[in-house]
Amino acid sequence: MNERRSAATGWSGGGCVLVVVAATALGASVTARSAGSERGAAAEEYVAFVALERADAVAVLRGPPWRLASQLRVPAGPHNVAASADGHAVAVSSPPANEVTIIDTRRPRVRTRVRVTGHPRDVDFSADGRLLWVTAERANRLALVSVAEGRVLRTVATSGPPHDLAVDPGRGRLWMTIDGSSAVEVRSAATGRLLHRPVLGAAPHDVGFGPGYRSVWFSNWNSGSLTVVDAASRRVRARIRVGQEPHHFAAGAGALWVSDNGGALLLRVDLRSGRVRKRARVGAAPHHVAIAGGDVLVAVHGTDGVALVSRQGRLQRTIHAGDGPHGIAAVWSASR
Repeated sequence: MNERRSAATGWSGGGCVLVVVAATALGASVTARSAGSERGAAAEEYVAFVALERADAVAVLRGPPWRLASQLRVPAGPHNVAASADGHAVAVSSPPANEVTIIDTRRPRVRTRVRVTGHPRDVDFSADGRLLWVTAERANRLALVSVAEGRVLRTVATSGPPHDLAVDPGRGRLWMTIDGSSAVEVRSAATGRLLHRPVLGAAPHDVGFGPGYRSVWFSNWNSGSLTVVDAASRRVRARIRVGQEPHHFAAGAGALWVSDNGGALLLRVDLRSGRVRKRARVGAAPHHVAIAGGDVLVAVHGTDGVALVSRQGRLQRTIHAGDGPHGIAAVWSASR
């Protein structure tokens, strides 16, 4: 699915999964959600999980060298993927099926499936991996799921259709974008209680954190820009122009990596200047990005594959994954 929708402000954009940090002259660098870090690459060191929207499955890739190892059946229309901090679990949302799947990465196998009504779209784990927040987009609600019990513990109402979210474990905050709104919601990561509703301008889409969770980054619908926000003051620090329509982003392997959905590109962005240093043509409709050591993995919806890009920003090859890749997360296999 090409992730495009109109927003009240007329902007558009996108977001990702891996925990890596780098410094920038803007006073903030991106930590987009995903698992893995810049350790030395060794055979069988990483496992990546790719949501295949049209196949109702999750592809399991192993590498380097990267290859398709297996597929796991999941409910219809798997969309977004998030990894727990310890790398032992990934969560996969299936909006059309009203379900979220928890996968044990150490097998890998499906651990449990949780019913979340209202088109569950995005997911993120608590710091200890025991809880999972889910955006129920068509119900205008957030759901809190017990991972061990496989059930919804509570739901809370939101000001509009919740789209993407990310949890800041240090401050105990949850940041969330709202469809069609220039405002975002900042909530308690423990209870879901609304704390702040800063208006950022543009139309925020995806969300990720900078190092130490001091900054929050957003892509914007119908826009070529990323927005950088101070996590403490909730004020906009900068807007950075990158590509035609950036959807998702991750930091690591020496750069910020942005999927330009409108341009069919993966952009290598300098973390100090915010300038695009390299463009890799990866195929139509690239979505989420994950980083595993020095390898950059991009789920490319239009090619049914995962593009493998070097840390220099060059396309190496495309790994066949299955029908309709969208979300992707990678975990370091030593944590398994």
